[in-house]
Amino acid sequence: MIASKQRILETGVIMFARKGYGSTGLRDLAEQAGVNLAMVNYFFGSKKGLLKVILDTFLSGYHDIAQQELTSDGDIDTKVRRFMNRIIPYIRANKDYFIVVLTELPHDDPEIIEHKASWIRKIVDLVQDEICTPLSAAKEQKITPYLIGPVMIGMIAMRFLVEPIFAKVKPVDLEVDIHDGYPDLIADIFLYGIHGIQSREGEVGQ
Repeated sequence: MIASKQRILETGVIMFARKGYGSTGLRDLAEQAGVNLAMVNYFFGSKKGLLKVILDTFLSGYHDIAQQELTSDGDIDTKVRRFMNRIIPYIRANKDYFIVVLTELPHDDPEIIEHKASWIRKIVDLVQDEICTPLSAAKEQKITPYLIGPVMIGMIAMRFLVEPIFAKVKPVDLEVDIHDGYPDLIADIFLYGIHGIQSREGEVGQ
C-alpha cells in the first residue's frame, strides 16, 4: 500500500510538471501509476489533495533548509552562501517538485492559493528577520522580503526552468556542475551583483 501511494505521488509530480495540473486527469494518472482510480482517491482524496501533498513535500524541506541556514550564526554573506549551497542541490534532486511549486497556482482556486501562501509566509518571515532587517539597518533604507525573496528565488529558478532549452542550444563543455562552485557563484551575484564579483575577484588577485 505504501509503495502504491509513493508511486501515485511520484507519477503525479512528473505529470503535473510535464503536462500541467489542469491538463492532467486522474484516470490517466492512475493508469500511468499502475493503480486503480479508487486508490488515488483513497490516499489523496482528489487531484487537489494530491497537489497539496506535492506542495507540502517540497516546501517543508525548503523551509527546513532556510530555517537551519538563515538562523544559524554568521553575517548575511555567510548565511546566504550556506543557504545557496544547500538549497540548490535540494532543488536539483527534486526538480519536478520545484517546477510544480513554481508553476502550478490555479488563480481561480482560493484554497490552493492560501495553502501555498501559508508556506510562503513562513519563508518570508525568515528572510525578513535574517536578511532584510539587518540589511535595512546597515543601509538605513527599508528593504522588504517582497523584493529580496523574488530576486533570490528567481536567480535559482530560471536555471532549472529553462534547462530543457539550454540542453538544446548550449555546447556540452558549458555544462554547469552544481557541486563545483555554482551555488557560490549564484550567492556572489545575489550579494554583490556582476560589478561586485569583478571587484571581489580583483581583490583576491591582488
